[in-house]
Formats: sequence, structure tokens, C-alpha cells
Amino acid sequence: MSYIQPLLALALVLALVPRTSIHRQSPRPRSLNSSLRPLNLSPVTLLPIEIIQHIASFLSPCAAASFASTCLCIRYATGTQYLRSLRASRTEMFKLLELLVADAPNDPATDLPSRLLCVHCARIVPLYVGCGISATPACRETWDISRRYIESSFLPPLFFTAMAMHRHGRPYNTLLADSHFTPPTSTSYHRSNGVTSQYNARYHIATTGSLLLRRQIICILPHREGRTYRLHSMFCRHVGGQSNRISDAVALVQTEARSGIRRSLSKFYQCIDCHTVVRLGARKFRGRGIGLFVTWWGDLGNGRAGDEKWANIARPTENIHGGGRVKYRCMDIINAFEGGNTDYVDFDGLSSRADRKELLRLSPYRAGLRK
Repeated sequence: MSYIQPLLALALVLALVPRTSIHRQSPRPRSLNSSLRPLNLSPVTLLPIEIIQHIASFLSPCAAASFASTCLCIRYATGTQYLRSLRASRTEMFKLLELLVADAPNDPATDLPSRLLCVHCARIVPLYVGCGISATPACRETWDISRRYIESSFLPPLFFTAMAMHRHGRPYNTLLADSHFTPPTSTSYHRSNGVTSQYNARYHIATTGSLLLRRQIICILPHREGRTYRLHSMFCRHVGGQSNRISDAVALVQTEARSGIRRSLSKFYQCIDCHTVVRLGARKFRGRGIGLFVTWWGDLGNGRAGDEKWANIARPTENIHGGGRVKYRCMDIINAFEGGNTDYVDFDGLSSRADRKELLRLSPYRAGLRK
């Protein structure tokens, strides 16, 4: 009878092996299969849109806005049309709009977001379409100011969208580098007066969360005894801030360059209204004439609705006497843009090698001209 115990043990093992094998090889439920669903996708996202909206309707406005911002699927389910029924505050609404824009897929043809944010109209608009005839007065004014006093290619929706993406840690460099926003450097020669000019604009988001703009005009002026050239550019909507002093500085740097000074630089001029900072410089280009450099920096703000810096840009000129404005250090914006390197904010320091070669190529060289 001693053989009965081993036989019983063997029978028990054979009976358990198939069950264990079947249990281990059984497939996971379809809803949990990682090959079918991303691991970070909540089961809530499998609900129909109507159910998601119904859940949000039972919540308070603040909680509903938070629920709508839970993940990409829920944000698309509720969408901008659901913002009104959320009865969210203005701050909550803009946070949700920013999240919608930050997570929107890029347009495959342009590699830009397919939808852009307009903070003045409080909505998301299609790429390159804008707000159209339904734009609010504040939106229309922003477009007008940006075209006339900031940059002809400046698009407010691209600005608002880039700043929103920056705040949410999304890549925004493609937006700032887009030719519809940042124009390529342009160089031209004017036969009527013999002047060669070059213009460039660059954007940079500072650590403070503001978009900074640096623009520069470089002109090579033919030498004409006793004549100085005037500057007709407008730095901001406040007539240059200190237009009379800047006009004097333009003439002074040209005169000093002709007198033999290697490089003549003016001090920094600042608009008391919008804090735009301007600096002028001049140097001699042997055989070509005098090079005049005009560089100005502007702080365009953080792209939020009601931003004070943008309000300063939009505000008309005000005559304020002593103590009417908070002191603003003009070097702050320059250091933020140039990284503290302010020694050569002219032809040598700000232009690329390719731009300098193009400027000199178009400027006529006059052999024997030593002035």
C-alpha cells in the first residue's frame, strides 16, 4: 500500500497544472490591454460625450472647470462651447482655453498649432483665419496697433498662443520662428539716394514670462560733406518717446563717426509711456560711407488679457510731469534679451555673418574714398 501515497500526489499535481497554465495565459480584459489603450488614459474617457457633460453639470462652476481640464479627451468633450454652461470665472475660462490650445495637434502642412488663442475675444480661432467680422473692438485695436507700431508681420493670435504654450511647457520656438510672425532679414539698395539699408527683427521670451522684441535698422550712408541724414522710423506709437532728443543723437553720432571716432554710440533713450528703449550708433565703412545703427527693444507683455505692459503700448501719449510714473530700469529689458552682453549692440554684435556680407555686397564700394 506504500505506492498509493505517491500516486495520489502525482494525480494532484497533474490536476493543478492545467488550471495554473490556463490562469496565467488568460488574456487581460480588453479595456485594460496596454496595446489597445495608452497607460495614462483614464477609464472616464471611454464614456460618451453626453455622459461627460452630464457629470460636469452636477458640479459647481469651479469644480466643473477643473473636471473639464482633467485630460485632453475631456477637454475636447466639453470644448469651448461648454465654457458658458460651466459658468466659470474669467480666470478659469482662460486657463481652460490655454490648455485647449496647448494640447491642440499641429497642422501637418505648417507644423503650427491648428487653432490659435484670442484673449480679447475669449475663444479659439482657426489658423490664419482669425476672428473675422465678429472680432471685438479690443481685438481690432490690437491688430491695428501691432501692424502700425510693433511689426507688420506680428499676429496677435500667434503671440497669445506662443505665450500660452510657454506657460504650459509646450514647445513654442516654431511659432516664434514662423515667417508669418518673424520676418526674414531684408536688405535693399536705394538708387535715388545711394543708401543701403537692412532691417531685422527677433523675438525672445524672458524668464519673467514676457515676450521681448528687438528690431534693428542698419544704413550705410554715402559720404556727403556737411550733410547728416535724418531718421524717419517710429519706435512706438508715442512718437519715439523722446523724438526731439533722438533726432539730435542721430546727427551727433554721424558727425562723430566722420570726425574719426572708431565707433560712436549714443546713450539709451527710453519712452516714458511704453518703456521702449532705443540706442543709436555710427561707424565708418571705408570706401562706402557711414554706417548708422538704430536698435530698439520692446516688452510686449505676457499675452494675458488685461496685461499692463500691453496696455502701456496701446495707451496714447500722455503729458506727465515729474513723479507721475513708476521708475523703470531701461537696462533690464536689454540684459534680458542680450544675456548681459551689451558691449556691441550694433553691426558687429547683433547681425549674423551672412547678414553683414549681404549688406556690404549691396553697398557700392568707391575706390579711393577714404572717408
